[in-house]
Amino acid sequence: MIKCQGGFLIALLIGSVGCGDDGIGWGGSGGRAGAGGSGGIGGTGGTGGTAGSGGTGGMAGSGCTARTSGFVTDLNPYPEPALPTLPSAGGTFTDPTFGTTILRATDANDGPNCTTAYSYWPTFNVNSTRIQIAIGGGNGATYRFDPVALVLSDRQPLYVGPAPGGGTPFQEDAIWSASDPDLLLCHEGARVWSYNVTTHAYVLVKDFSARFPGQYLWQMSRSMDDQVFAFTRRENVTYAVLGYFAWRRDNDTILLDQDAETLDEVQVDKTGQYLVVKTGEMGATAIEVRVADLSRGMLFADLTDGSPDFAPGHSDNGHGTVLGADNWMNRITFRQLATPHQLSSALDFGNDWTQGAHLSLLADDEARALVSLYDNGAHTSGRFHDEIIELSTDGSQSVRRLAHHRSLVQGYDDTPRANISRDGCFVAFTSNWGGSGRRDVFILKLSN
Repeated sequence: MIKCQGGFLIALLIGSVGCGDDGIGWGGSGGRAGAGGSGGIGGTGGTGGTAGSGGTGGMAGSGCTARTSGFVTDLNPYPEPALPTLPSAGGTFTDPTFGTTILRATDANDGPNCTTAYSYWPTFNVNSTRIQIAIGGGNGATYRFDPVALVLSDRQPLYVGPAPGGGTPFQEDAIWSASDPDLLLCHEGARVWSYNVTTHAYVLVKDFSARFPGQYLWQMSRSMDDQVFAFTRRENVTYAVLGYFAWRRDNDTILLDQDAETLDEVQVDKTGQYLVVKTGEMGATAIEVRVADLSRGMLFADLTDGSPDFAPGHSDNGHGTVLGADNWMNRITFRQLATPHQLSSALDFGNDWTQGAHLSLLADDEARALVSLYDNGAHTSGRFHDEIIELSTDGSQSVRRLAHHRSLVQGYDDTPRANISRDGCFVAFTSNWGGSGRRDVFILKLSN
């Protein structure tokens, strides 16, 4: 269990594992592109390729195109209407305020506690033909997803058994491969694996046991080419945080290794050049974020929580960029990691400090970012309240209003933690649908 910093408000709640500074409030066979797909996956990756290469298949898209018009874009408050009646899993309905199509992905037949992992851990695979979700008790499930027909099928346990000679990998930070639609990158103990969700075969990517004896890996992130990985290091018995490191796969090189007793999390950017280190420190002059240039193997910038840096709190990384919450000026900021002391305001919230938020930059098109906002407790009326929106990262303050998520947040697992697909066509989020007593995964359709 991890104590997490609240969003724009500093609300402290106890969350599930993996929340870090990103917790409450403020990651079929080769050749199938899905119905209507424009191509497949080069099939030479097999069950993951060699540990060094990860396969050589080339990725093709899902065949869908994210729409660019027809959104609500004004800044007026939109109170929530009465709760729509939910269909069974597999059924769709329309958001009554913003007009988007929503697919109910799970119901009681899937488990009592079905959730997305987090806003920067992807629910959708590389070409939006599979999803993976949590179903409670640390377990997960995968489904085939037809991105054209909006149909889920072939539900399978995420892992059918433990890794060879070890335990079952974590579900929460299992990350879809950036190139093969059937592969997940995952870890257990001090070992990193490639796991094929079709053949259920494990291929060892790297065993760090000799380098970090008595330690296990925590909160994985990876670059968009599946080559650079970053982890927190924790002690096996006490679970104490010991430090963090970044590693390059193709030449088996530790790029940076730092000891740290106080640490929230680390996240590599999509290029694999930069590492954002969340120290867990808070306060006006505290160094909340450190930035490393992995090409030089060094930390080069310290960002203060308050002025002048307004370090990104809950955040996500793009290609050499970071989008994050500024808990002092009540806004979302955007900055280049090469020059992290310089920032722009992507969205200002004015005097409304009531909303927490999670951010997702998982789409290939980073001109817009996904934000899921929520009240803690009873919903209140106000601009963007309990909505899922897209914002422009260019500082124009423009938004697209997508849906009300309808989750009554009483704890971390109730937060929507929305994340967007690589193609920008779909958004997965968690909702307890007005405090219904269960949680389910829903999928917003943003395609034409």
